[in-house]
Amino acid sequence: MASAPSIVAQMLEQLDVQSGHRILEIGAGTGYNATLPAHLAGPDGYVTTLDIDEDLVDTAGHGLAAVGYGTVHVVCGDGEYGHSDGAPYDRLIVTAGAWDVPPPWSDQLTTGGRIAVPLRVRGLTRSVALERADGVCAYGLHREQPADR
Repeated sequence: MASAPSIVAQMLEQLDVQSGHRILEIGAGTGYNATLPAHLAGPDGYVTTLDIDEDLVDTAGHGLAAVGYGTVHVVCGDGEYGHSDGAPYDRLIVTAGAWDVPPPWSDQLTTGGRIAVPLRVRGLTRSVALERADGVCAYGLHREQPADR
């Protein structure tokens, strides 16, 4: 099942991918979602997509290669542990359900790195962005406050 386009766009906006970023996606699915940050990161960027289902990994790899995104690294593994072989990442996006942020996700981010994740809390799922600072991930994007505050 694919996410609604508005949710995909919201998560990409939260992720704030820049040219040259190294990105980890948890939940490869068809591979489509991996093409979006790969496009935004450009030819100097690097995307790894990870899924626990070997059949999905094979399908995603073939699909990505067929549409010209063969440079996206597709890995079979448990997303709870991230993918330390490609770390550190500038961005991590979770396209699978989550009710927590496992320590390996923040451990595999650069300082200032960002996670976009659909967290399920008390029966509701909301996409949140977390930034890594001082070794931990915190909610919010640390935006500047207006001068009159």
